[in-house]
Amino acid sequence: MGKYDVILSAAAQNDFLGVLEYYNSFSPEDAKQHYDQFMEKAEILRTAPDSCPHARDTQLRLCGYRTLNVMKNVFFFIIKGNSVLIRRILFADHQYYG
Repeated sequence: MGKYDVILSAAAQNDFLGVLEYYNSFSPEDAKQHYDQFMEKAEILRTAPDSCPHARDTQLRLCGYRTLNVMKNVFFFIIKGNSVLIRRILFADHQYYG
């Protein structure tokens, strides 16, 4: 399949801004590093979102959720047609979320 449209929910947009604000409170360089990592990983969602694992949580998996680890955050998203819908970006223990 071709490229996917990546769409952030309002909650995911707030999550993303919160992460950047948090790291910016330490230094602008930290915030830029996280932004760059997020953008680099977002390319996976544009080109091959189905390569990301299904969520480990049974309820999320049954709803079609997949996860993508980005530094100390996990993107929770679903694939719908030619779109990737990012629902949340949460700080998480990757040992649990994969």
